[in-house]
Amino acid sequence: MITKLLSKLDVHTLEVVKKSFSSIIVKVLGVLIVIGLSVFLARTIGAEGLGIINLSHRIVAILLIVGLFGMTKVIIKEVAIALNKNELQHIGNVMHTSYWLNGSITILLSALLILSSPWLANNIFQEPKLTYPLIISFVVMTPQVFSRIFSSGLIGYRKIWQSNLVEQTLSAFLTGLFLLLYWLFLGELNVNIVAVFYAIGRIGVTICVGLYWKKLYLNNGQNKKIFNQLLKTAKPLFLVSIAGVIINSSDIIILGLFSSAKEVGIYLVAARISLLTNMLLLVTNSAISPKIATLYADKDTRSMENMLKKITKGLFIIGLFVYFIFITFGDWILAIWGPEFREAYPILLILGFGQLINLGTGAVGMVLTMTGHEKIQRNISITFMVIFLTLSFFLASKYGILGSAIASAITISGINLAKLFYVKKHIKINIYRK
Repeated sequence: MITKLLSKLDVHTLEVVKKSFSSIIVKVLGVLIVIGLSVFLARTIGAEGLGIINLSHRIVAILLIVGLFGMTKVIIKEVAIALNKNELQHIGNVMHTSYWLNGSITILLSALLILSSPWLANNIFQEPKLTYPLIISFVVMTPQVFSRIFSSGLIGYRKIWQSNLVEQTLSAFLTGLFLLLYWLFLGELNVNIVAVFYAIGRIGVTICVGLYWKKLYLNNGQNKKIFNQLLKTAKPLFLVSIAGVIINSSDIIILGLFSSAKEVGIYLVAARISLLTNMLLLVTNSAISPKIATLYADKDTRSMENMLKKITKGLFIIGLFVYFIFITFGDWILAIWGPEFREAYPILLILGFGQLINLGTGAVGMVLTMTGHEKIQRNISITFMVIFLTLSFFLASKYGILGSAIASAITISGINLAKLFYVKKHIKINIYRK
């Protein structure tokens, strides 16, 4: 049956499916490790401790976007096109420029933030226990930026599952392994120890992926810094990235301003479960992005539309099935983390619906980025970022975790439907054309 289904796919869609398959295995493994780690931490440091750790991670996630300055998608696009044309020297120039640009920004930013950590923890979030997790997280910002640079290069090289291994699975595995060994042989965990092991895991990932990139990219030419060429594309994408990470991460931060660390921890578990379906979209986006860039460069929009239609249809069907599981078994799933997490059931359904719309629109954001429509992507992202922040502050202050969930679901649905509209209008691609 599977062979029959695959035989109906065109060569471009088939390549994406094949590359996605290995990535899905890696991603599923990563998700299982992350879920296991989350359950383990919920049982050992409680909802409050879990909330503190993840609040520090969300803060750093936003700041990493500043350090990356929109370069990740630029790297993917430039490396994919250069590899297709066998222009290895250009790949070296792109990576070399990113090392200098993103490395310099992140080192300066992390130094400033380390000094500001006590003030942020005590005065902004009014949570003294957040101080040391913040400091430790800021210390490893620079290695994380280099991991993202290497990971983007791997996607451009069409090493999709290897990139997904770096993005989540390897870091979670190393962190979970170290924490488990410490708990078994040395005793009780606390938030500071957990933060240290997360940092060690991320440094380990950077070393591993750096060595792999060095082995993969063998050109020995003299690399040049091409700041102006790359920044032309990176600047609008930087604003897109800022808006995206604010929409995806600041719900936890804003909730932390109005709610307890325990409520943040409860919300976080529901949010993570709802993102299980998003894993499929992330994997297919990784596989499809270099293909979109090369097909558009070759002016083959017909093949691109056909590929996008088939992939989006498959994603939406899977999304419906998973959402049905959330409706039917969501309460039981949440109880795995502990009885106190059952109250997140309505949060799971609201956030899950937003992710269903996300899957139903497919890779529309990636299409805008890879076809040179970064400014449209920027304008959509900034508009919905403002909408999200307005809704989130208002609803979270009045309704707590329920309000945060509603704000997130409305924003995720709206931003993806807007991108779908502009892909049809400007690129003449309709993923729902019969």
